[in-house]
This record gives sequence, C-alpha cells and structure tokens, in this order.
Amino acid sequence: MDLTYSYALKSPSQLENAEKAFGLVCLGELFTQLVGEHPSTLSDEQQAVEQMLAFLEQNYAANQNRPLRVMLNDLTSQVLGSLKNADQEPHEFNPAMGLRGVSRFASDIGKFGFVFECKVLKQAIVEKNLPVEIVVPFVRTSSEAATMIDLLAEQGLCRGANGLKVLLACQLPANAILADALLAYFDGMIIDVDNLAAFTLGVDFEDAALPYTFNKGNEAVRTLILETVRKVQLAEKPVQILAQETDTAIIELAEAASVELIFH
Repeated sequence: MDLTYSYALKSPSQLENAEKAFGLVCLGELFTQLVGEHPSTLSDEQQAVEQMLAFLEQNYAANQNRPLRVMLNDLTSQVLGSLKNADQEPHEFNPAMGLRGVSRFASDIGKFGFVFECKVLKQAIVEKNLPVEIVVPFVRTSSEAATMIDLLAEQGLCRGANGLKVLLACQLPANAILADALLAYFDGMIIDVDNLAAFTLGVDFEDAALPYTFNKGNEAVRTLILETVRKVQLAEKPVQILAQETDTAIIELAEAASVELIFH
C-alpha cells in the first residue's frame, strides 16, 4: 500500500506548517502551552475554554478532510505538578504508572481537568459543529472502560449520540490482550507504540542508562501490535499506529498491515 500518515498535534506552533496533516490532537500538551495553569485552580475557566476551542477550530480549518480525533489528557502528575498553582497535585514515586487516564479523571484531583476538557469538546461539537472523535488514554481494565463511558455520558458526551465516536489509545499490554473485550466499549483504537513498548519491556525510554534495552522492534512489542491490529480490523473498526518517524521497523509493520500511521 502507499503509506498513509499524519501527525500528532501537541504544540500551537505546529499549525504554522501548512504542509502537515494532523490526525490526532493531544489536549494535555496543548493545555500546558495555551493555558499553563493547573486545571483545578484555573483563574479564568471560560477564557481557557475559549482558547482551547479556538485552537480546535483552527486545526479543523486546516484539516477538514479527516476526523477531528482528540485525545484527552494523558500527562503524568510530574508534568501537571510543574504547572502554575499545582500545589494540590500529588507526588508519585512512579508517575508513569500512577494517576493517568481513567484513574485520574475519576479522582478528586483529576476531575477538574476532565470536566474542563469535556466542556471544550462539548462546545466544539454542539456550538461549532466540529466532527470530534474522543480518544481515551490509559484504560487499565474493562471495568475502567465502562467507567470512562459513564463519566463521558455524565458530562453530556454520550457515545453514539449524534454519531459521537469514542476510541481507545492502546498504550498498555493489557489493552492489546483484552482488545476484543475493550472494543465493546470503543469505536476503534490508536496504538501508542512508545507507551506500549515501555510497559511491555519494563523500560523507561527516557532513561539514558537503558537505551540498548528499549527496542520497539522487539518480538513481544511487534506481536502485541499485530494482534491488536488483527482484532480491531476483524471488528471492522478503525485502527492507527502512533509512532516516531525514526521507528523504521514499526513503519514497515504498519505498511505491511495496511494501517495508517500518526507520527509524534
């Protein structure tokens, strides 16, 4: 197949490059740059909503030929703790494996950011008529998948209502292994290779002392990716692979499996 690819949108400056198509909008990274305050202590929530909403509109105007897939915040407590007025953010010994995704959205400290992001997305859908598809990060179990769908519904974002699609960011080995069960709750998957490989191999890919261990082309990682692709395609739902442009082995795998790529 001809390789089809787009990019993950994490910084406002990326939109200055009119030649790039963006297939995934990462709300967490954008929030830290556009707003810069901890979501539990926003000084002007409405202004923050309007900032994020305007950026989504700008992105869609430049990418009208593809769905507006928006991933909810998947940042760690370490990153969120560096924001302005983040005194309430807990200190975690292993943030990568701590309050992320559904566990954060359902927590006392995380619910503020979740409600904020839902306000942004709801206005984008209802007021701006943008074709938003929600991507949910760090779903650890089928129970958390059900919880996530309920949490979205509580904020007026009901999966299936007016065609709203909710996708899963496959970031954990559990997601790949339980893909069949999880697809009952989600309308497709985006396979996040960096996180999936890190948790599969038990390696922090930012640790300079362990570079030789972190091989995203490892047989275990490839097996999980291919099995996930197979299960999602069998369910006749969309699947994409989120990877680095330098991940040659993953790019070849995606091309062979006829899967669209999103580059960081």
